[in-house]
Amino acid sequence: MSDFVSDFSDGGKIKKLLEQSVEQSVEHAVNVIHMKIKHQSLNKAMNQVKNSSATIEEFEEVWKERSKAVEQKRINVKNLDEFKNFVKAVESAAGQAGAEVNDQANGTAYDEDLIMEDSGSEVFSFYDPWSKALIKNPMRNKMCGHIYDRDSVMPIIMDRIGIRCPVLGCANLCYIQPDHLVQDANVQQKIQQSMSNAIVDVTASEEDEE
Repeated sequence: MSDFVSDFSDGGKIKKLLEQSVEQSVEHAVNVIHMKIKHQSLNKAMNQVKNSSATIEEFEEVWKERSKAVEQKRINVKNLDEFKNFVKAVESAAGQAGAEVNDQANGTAYDEDLIMEDSGSEVFSFYDPWSKALIKNPMRNKMCGHIYDRDSVMPIIMDRIGIRCPVLGCANLCYIQPDHLVQDANVQQKIQQSMSNAIVDVTASEEDEE
């Protein structure tokens, strides 16, 4: 699990802290998912027992056996897609945070990856914070204003695990919900325009070289 964070120039302190944070988050996720699945199983078993029992005495007798069976049933949380998606999101967020901290420490700038809103007050990245790929279908988080790619964020949050905005320094503590996200046609237009301009610049440069 340590491969998601690159080495840093501070002797590995940041890397260690990020790894510890990920391990704690993953451990918490295992417990939460386990409790959720057990709760769902108990509810399902109770409804089945209730529908098949003619008397309270019969319900109590059957429920005692069924609930004991549910409690003893082993649940391999780490094989579930819900858990895997959570780990992917946490590791991606930690990797981005580590890379950005390291870049700041080394004085590395990434102005070419940024685009400014017309108001001049907001800066956002062309690249999705989870996949690191160019954003194709921008979705804006109404709670904080940050932009994600729809194909990255939707599969992650649909499992209903507590996922917060992965952008480094984001003050929004709300877990991302589907109704927090809106398509941003303005951002999509800006990204497409910027990419078109980049293609024109490359073409012009090649023509000058000829």
